[in-house]
Amino acid sequence: MKTEASYTAFIGHRQLINDTLLNVALMVKQQGSISTPVLIFNDQTGQQIDVNIMGSELDLQQRYGEPEVIKKVGRPKLGVISREITLQQKHWNWLDQQNSSASAVIRKLIDQELNNPNSESNKMMVKQAIDRFMSAMSGNIPHYEEVTRALYRGNQESFIALIDNCPKDIKTYLLKKSNDAF
Repeated sequence: MKTEASYTAFIGHRQLINDTLLNVALMVKQQGSISTPVLIFNDQTGQQIDVNIMGSELDLQQRYGEPEVIKKVGRPKLGVISREITLQQKHWNWLDQQNSSASAVIRKLIDQELNNPNSESNKMMVKQAIDRFMSAMSGNIPHYEEVTRALYRGNQESFIALIDNCPKDIKTYLLKKSNDAF
């Protein structure tokens, strides 16, 4: 599963840009005042987001650019964050038998899951992201409910056939995003 954040902006049914949040915000700002609403989606979650395009390009860079690296105590290069987890005794026993620390083993297990696009949890996250996008962008299309059912049933053939009449850019986006859903 792709973990880098990317965003896509649509003006009506036309895709404007797919890029980082900063570049999407800059492109939306360049459009000036238009009568058609601009909708921006997080590609990984399908959630619609709002961006503030007020101010200069520098303001947007400060708002949506990569945050400055702040020197932290611990292992900042690895991005390690300390949190507590609760496991059953049998899980702790299994972790104690591993060659690495419990944290390292858990990180490896999670990375294996994240890097396996065919895992059930990753497929479900992709389906949920597609569903959120469809709800916002194509909730009024014919057969919307059938498209959603086909998506969650894992019926790729039916899903593709049912989105065939969607506006071109929406259909292209759905086809691209659904590659990992089936």
